[in-house]
Amino acid sequence: MNTDQKIEKVKEIFKNYEKVALAFSGGADSTLLAYLAKEAGADVLAITYNNQIFPTGFLEFAKRRTSELGIRHEIIENNFIDVDIVTNTPQRCLVCRRLMYGAIKQRAFDEGYEIIIDGNNITDLTHDRPGILMKYEYEIESPFIEAELETYEIHQFLDENDIEYSNSTTCLATRVKTNEIVTIDKVNRIDHCEAYVKEITGSDVVKLREEKNVATIELSDLDTILDKEKIDSIVEELKLSQYDKILLNLKAIESDDELILDDELEKGANNLRLRKRLPFGIDISETGKILKNKENDHISNIETIEDIGYIKLQIDEKESKIFRDGKISIENNKNKEDAKESLVKILPFIRRTV
Repeated sequence: MNTDQKIEKVKEIFKNYEKVALAFSGGADSTLLAYLAKEAGADVLAITYNNQIFPTGFLEFAKRRTSELGIRHEIIENNFIDVDIVTNTPQRCLVCRRLMYGAIKQRAFDEGYEIIIDGNNITDLTHDRPGILMKYEYEIESPFIEAELETYEIHQFLDENDIEYSNSTTCLATRVKTNEIVTIDKVNRIDHCEAYVKEITGSDVVKLREEKNVATIELSDLDTILDKEKIDSIVEELKLSQYDKILLNLKAIESDDELILDDELEKGANNLRLRKRLPFGIDISETGKILKNKENDHISNIETIEDIGYIKLQIDEKESKIFRDGKISIENNKNKEDAKESLVKILPFIRRTV
């Protein structure tokens, strides 16, 4: 399917929903979901969860965009500084999503909305985001995953249709190194410094990573900061904010990454072999059960080998394996696009470990 066909599939999905509640942040994914739901004529309730540690302007933007889209909007207020997430363990995203999805689901049901959707897309399934497990636990639907939409396609559609969305919707707790305590002072400092760097540089996306009082700046456009006067100004401001050292990440932030990289394809005699490694472990037992319980014309001959740690199966009649350590192999691909089409058939069924 091309992008337009996938977009049409999302609209068709909405036609099956009389009333639908949407987890809404104002970012690219949730904004496009809201836009398409409105176009499809669905009765939509956008619910924004405010945990008090999102960037400045996050809530105001969400209010404005839902108003402009003509969609009913409700806000759930919570303060994550008062809950376990401040300990900042590797499970922080699970804690966050459990609280978020639980509250959104309850509010939706209270308002008479029995279907809850979120903006997770196919690309998200290849990233290290343990919180996605809560999507399955709370039975949150993801139309973009069902339609096989990728991040770059969503951004492309939004840009081509002049649909405004926010680039600043990620929780600021994710900027603090895992296992370092998150405090309101740290959150406020990060928020202030990110806003300052964004104002000085004009870069669309700015993130400041904090570890042991060292600030590492990341930008979507490095050219915007490569000026001595700007650098001096930023260093001075961040020093005033009590950072001991200020670093610049020379790798630009990329949001439109490809599902398959060229070096993940190996040339065979007459075909290509995909060798992809996901950045997390895979629960072989659970994944095997889900694959066997789901009806899918593309997947067959599923066999879970627990003692060795992999699942053997056929995807589009191609010999394939899913390994406990996150590796996926798919044989006999004609080209890169053919390999991707097979990969997206299994990604929604994979359950990660934490």
